Amino acid sequence: MQKSVFRLSYLLPLLISAFAPWILLYFLANPSCMWPISNDEISKTHDVNLRAMVVGDLHIGGPTTVWFDRMRRDAFMKASFKRAFEKLRPDMLLILGDLSDWGRKSSKEEWNSVILRFKDMMIYFKGSQYHVIPGNHDIGDYYQITDTLLQQFTDSFPSLDEMGNSFFVLRNISFVSLNAMALACDHCSMHNSMKVAVEGYKIALQQAEPDDMYMSIEENQSADRHRHSIQDSSAGPVLLTHLPLYREDESVCGSLDIPICAPWHEVEGGCIHLLELSKKLVLSAHAHRFCSRLLDTGTREVTVSTFTWRNRDDPSFLLVQFYKDGSYDIQQCFLVRESVVVLLHLFQGILLFVLLVFGGHRCWKLRKSNKLHLKS
Repeated sequence: MQKSVFRLSYLLPLLISAFAPWILLYFLANPSCMWPISNDEISKTHDVNLRAMVVGDLHIGGPTTVWFDRMRRDAFMKASFKRAFEKLRPDMLLILGDLSDWGRKSSKEEWNSVILRFKDMMIYFKGSQYHVIPGNHDIGDYYQITDTLLQQFTDSFPSLDEMGNSFFVLRNISFVSLNAMALACDHCSMHNSMKVAVEGYKIALQQAEPDDMYMSIEENQSADRHRHSIQDSSAGPVLLTHLPLYREDESVCGSLDIPICAPWHEVEGGCIHLLELSKKLVLSAHAHRFCSRLLDTGTREVTVSTFTWRNRDDPSFLLVQFYKDGSYDIQQCFLVRESVVVLLHLFQGILLFVLLVFGGHRCWKLRKSNKLHLKS
């Protein structure tokens, strides 16, 4: 009886301490914010039209990534997507490139493995609308792009054309996504094709004839989407690009999110909240840090930070709320810091060590006591 009580009192805390961090990850993955709530005066004229969750730079690990780190990061991102979907219920998810960490150097089999893991993360968005654009880690920088790499990516996401571009309209808001790496290649054939595509989009927007260029995000996601002429669009076009528009340095950012390396770092990131009345918006990624700036043309460019621990301690994403009058609301949401989880695992290790030492000592004392009892 005494031995059974000991086993229960020893094994139960041991099991709890072993699995507690994985259970806590579900709650730690909870995003830091909710949808922006306008005050009564604003809400009368800013009826919500569309809510979009914007992420960038997932960098899903490839063959060069240590398996444990790959498993840990995948579990974190899957839990983060799950909690974000449950808490926020966005109408659309935009992924602004660098889906993979090493796609540009992956074999077909390795790339397919990355896509399968990505779809596993997207299981909670099944039936919802999401759109993915290529990044330099997916298809290479402008001097690395090949037809094979580009086709490998576009085959995985049928909403993109053969150049990795896309045009779609959702709830009267027009979106144009461009392959920024091909645009950066001044002296290659892809650049000429991109110029033709851009001119085509420009003419379509001016003439309000998008039907010939419209592509669905996913064939099985088309039920909730309707085609509209650009003249009916309440906002846009919204430009989606992996590489940010040209800027000399980060000082041009009105709101700059400096990378945080650890929770004891002096610089703390804040929750950025912007209410913008301009109808023109550019969403970009790549820099692994948040940046918001207003261009001379009146267009707002917002760069989303990274969604993974690979690039910084405090990953984040954007919530963009479009209103029927053409304005939009943007908020930066932070995820749990990697350092917090590392400290949690460190505590877990110490607790397991203490339990093992304590249990071993108790077991030794019980055996010694039993031997003495048998001798007597």
